[in-house]
Amino acid sequence: MVNSMENYAKKFLIKMPANLGDGNGYRIKLYKNEKEAAILESNGETYGFEVIAEITGNDFYSDDAIAARDGTLLILEIERRWLVKIPDHIKEYPYHLIEQAYLAPENGFQGRIRRLDDRFIYTEKARTGSAASRIENERYITAEEYERLKERTILNTVKKKRYLIPYGGLKFELDVFENTVETGYAIMEAELPEESTAIELPDFVEIVREVTEDEYYTNRNFASMDKIKLLK
Repeated sequence: MVNSMENYAKKFLIKMPANLGDGNGYRIKLYKNEKEAAILESNGETYGFEVIAEITGNDFYSDDAIAARDGTLLILEIERRWLVKIPDHIKEYPYHLIEQAYLAPENGFQGRIRRLDDRFIYTEKARTGSAASRIENERYITAEEYERLKERTILNTVKKKRYLIPYGGLKFELDVFENTVETGYAIMEAELPEESTAIELPDFVEIVREVTEDEYYTNRNFASMDKIKLLK
């Protein structure tokens, strides 16, 4: 860490550098419970460090917010996704009603607002370089905040029914979308503790194919469609 007393105008979330040597014009901040990332403070230059996203003014990365997470910088969502056929008995499972819409990307983050039944959530995501893992920061917002942010959304609102399927020690979520070209198909996903976690797929769900690495099958891409096409 250098120039510890200087105030810098910009903050960046960066991948942990291999070399933490001194440098003029920037400061690197490390956190005890974070081994994969660090914070670079500078006046705008990134000095060759691998930037994940700019976090200047981002409340998720304020000193107080980081302290509340005990020094964790990367809150990762690790999940895999499959295109599936909807099981005949899917209505036996509990579900959530979801509508979500997207804000214009900013500083490497994709903002999203979601209504989950009667709750409202703001989420921002950033890529990590892995198709299965993304940084995910979220907080609950009021209905009034949701409506204000909705005025700033882009593309179309995605509406779906999310069925919850516990199986093999994991919770699978099967999304049945409104306004689709085809009927009988859905996207199923599972959130994992690690990318290497072994998965036992529900034996009553017919898998068409895994789509984890296919950007076509993201909700953000579905929001760009006037009518969602699940088969391409």
